[in-house]
Amino acid sequence: MWLRILVGMIIFALISPILVVVPMSFSSASYFEFPIPGYSLKWYLNFFNNEEWVIGLIRSLFIAFFTAILSTILGIMASLAVSRINFWGKKLFMSLMVAPMIIPVIITGVALYHSFAPLKLTNNFVGLVLAHTILAIPIVFVTVTASLKGMDRNLEMAAMGLGSTPFGAFFKVTLPLIRPGVLSGALFAFIISFDEVVVTIFLGGANTKTLPIAMWENLRIQVDPTMAAVSSILIVITIALFITGEFFTARKGRKVSKN
Repeated sequence: MWLRILVGMIIFALISPILVVVPMSFSSASYFEFPIPGYSLKWYLNFFNNEEWVIGLIRSLFIAFFTAILSTILGIMASLAVSRINFWGKKLFMSLMVAPMIIPVIITGVALYHSFAPLKLTNNFVGLVLAHTILAIPIVFVTVTASLKGMDRNLEMAAMGLGSTPFGAFFKVTLPLIRPGVLSGALFAFIISFDEVVVTIFLGGANTKTLPIAMWENLRIQVDPTMAAVSSILIVITIALFITGEFFTARKGRKVSKN
């Protein structure tokens, strides 16, 4: 009983900022005021009528999409190498894979700028996708590795014993079994890229200004409820992604239980 109350208090503390930001995005006032004096949609209209905001949102979605794909592929490959192969330096390899989760992001940003600038990978989408992929790979690696650890490898061996190739066994047996972990990793990779600010500041520019960068710049110049409207849109996108991921995971679980 006490554990449930404690968990409920922690959850409320985590979501309480949302309970303030979302109502303020519908405020009729020209500045942040809570409780709000009235309701209006003008700040959402201001967002969608502002070309900088809309283009930033499209850029963020574009970069996050390709980051999720690339980091998921590389994360799966790294997880398979760790789970299936014993090689020298395995512990060091695992440490390097999760290092971006531990190293302060500002240090990562400086290092990436120093490495990408000579290669002319600054202020372009390729550089941002590669940089965001470096930040997102660890979460994919952790989730997929956990799924592989909980999988019965005898099923994979049985498929190869019945004539399947290693690639065929992976796509027909292994991948369907670890799909929840893969989807979770891809989802978190998308969100990490979509919300990234620090590394994008170092590597981005006028031609690659994402939505978080536009928010950061506007916070330095002016603060009005448009910022709350943008934050509410980001919250809705994040919640929609989590619900979609949970839906596919639950659907997969029902199929497995039926079989």
